[in-house]
Amino acid sequence: MFANRYTFGQMLNAIELGQVAETVDGQRRVRLLQPGLVWLNGPYAGSLVQVQSYLLSDLWIMVESDSADPPIEEKERVDWQSKRIEMLENQLFEQRARRFDPPDIKE
Repeated sequence: MFANRYTFGQMLNAIELGQVAETVDGQRRVRLLQPGLVWLNGPYAGSLVQVQSYLLSDLWIMVESDSADPPIEEKERVDWQSKRIEMLENQLFEQRARRFDPPDIKE
C-alpha cells in the first residue's frame, strides 16, 4: 500500500505536532515541534527548517517517528492545536476585513 504523498504546502497543512515527514527518496526528514519544523537529518539536523525553493519540488510522506524521539505531551498538543486554530481564524478575519473594507485611496 502506498502512503499519501504531499507537496510541501500540503504536508505543512497535514502534519500534526510530533509527527515526522520525509521526502519519498528519504533524503530529507523533518519533525514538527512547538517552535516549528526541525530537520532530523543532514547538515542542518536539529535546526529549524527555512523554506527554500528546492523544498517546494519534493513530494513528502508521513512516517512513523523513531522510538528515540520524545513523545509530545497531550497538554502541549492541545495548546498547539488551539494556537493553530487561533492563527487560522485571525488570517480569515484579516482577509475578510480587507475584502469588505474600502481601500484607502485618496483622490
